[in-house]
Amino acid sequence: MGRRQLLGVTTRSARRLVVALSGATLLLWVGGSAILPLLPSYLRRHGASPATVGIVMASYFAASVLTQYPAGRISDRIGRRPVVLAGLGVFALGSVGFALTHGAPLEVVSRALQGIGAGAVTVASAATIGTEVAPEERGAAFGALYGSQMLALAVGPLVGSVVGGRSMGVLFVAAAVASGLATVPLLAVVPGGRGTLVGPDPACYEADGGAAGGRAEELEALAGAAPAGVPHGRPGGKLELGPAFAGVLVVFAVTGLLGGAYESCWTLLMVLRHATSFEIGLSWTLFALPFAVLSVPAGRLANRADQRVLVLVALACSVGFCVAYPLVRSPVVLVVLCGFEALGSVVGTPAAVLVLTRAVPGAVQGAAQGSVETARTAATAVAAAVSGALFGIDPVVPFVAAASASLVGMGAIAWAWRNVPGTGSRAGSAVSGGAAG
Repeated sequence: MGRRQLLGVTTRSARRLVVALSGATLLLWVGGSAILPLLPSYLRRHGASPATVGIVMASYFAASVLTQYPAGRISDRIGRRPVVLAGLGVFALGSVGFALTHGAPLEVVSRALQGIGAGAVTVASAATIGTEVAPEERGAAFGALYGSQMLALAVGPLVGSVVGGRSMGVLFVAAAVASGLATVPLLAVVPGGRGTLVGPDPACYEADGGAAGGRAEELEALAGAAPAGVPHGRPGGKLELGPAFAGVLVVFAVTGLLGGAYESCWTLLMVLRHATSFEIGLSWTLFALPFAVLSVPAGRLANRADQRVLVLVALACSVGFCVAYPLVRSPVVLVVLCGFEALGSVVGTPAAVLVLTRAVPGAVQGAAQGSVETARTAATAVAAAVSGALFGIDPVVPFVAAASASLVGMGAIAWAWRNVPGTGSRAGSAVSGGAAG
């Protein structure tokens, strides 16, 4: 019962699936984030110029942007498990590449392979939950998945700073080994075929179009009788941009904009405020840990409350803190504020993904997840590139610019979702979002 309460998922098969996906994500992100703190200095020691270091680091985002949507589409056609396993393999290959090769071209390729692998795993894992976990339990399941990412971001850099200081080669190989270990539970529990829908979800049936809607009762009966679920939708269906889907795209883009600004400017701001290295690291940890601890309860809340309100409140919290940070002079206060921001914004992503899974048919869940992750990654890359230059003008400017753009995005989200149902219980009465072709 303890594990059921912790995960918020009561069905045994669904619980095993969520544990496997979250565990694999944790291992992958620990390996990936452990490399980050010392990778730039490692590249410099091996003769890379500052410009080359920037290109190597950016290649991760560029490769993710180019491949996340195709990875989602492929998972819709051939199944989630091959894509997740392939992503872990590609990430491991990129990690080993850093240990075995040197030189700018090979380092760019290695970092790009890591981006491709991590992006594929993220997209296919989210799509798996969207089609294999019952609607009433998806909020907690998504919370566990994204919470494992934040837990890894809290632990990985600390591990990397200890191990990587002695041998970066060991760290690269360890990241590859972690990816290999993540495949073991996934082989046992992630379905090998195309996505299924576990339990009836009337919104998805209606979103499938008229033909699918006419078969809703038959599909519901089959879903109740078949433990493994029923095939949901046709492979390779068309993903259409409806109001619900469009709003989620903007949500992920806004979170990417804010994340990109912090990627470039947070450490610079902390140094400007005379923070110690310990305080800088602690600020990231105190932001990530509340996310990891509260992600499952936040997912449960998202399942019960109006997801539109939760998303907008979470974004408003993030925007408010983004404006406040550069006005604070004390590094200690900045560290404390990071934890409070996490408390206010943790519910946003699970709530947004619930809107997405309800609005988009199972046959194109992979493509939908790939689309929103691509939006977030692209926005992160653009914001990170622009924010560094803006910080040179004035430390306040990049934070205000990111917050202003986010406010515009929030207005677009509110407009797009004005007629979209906000909770799963109301989903059957009105449907907005993509439809299968």
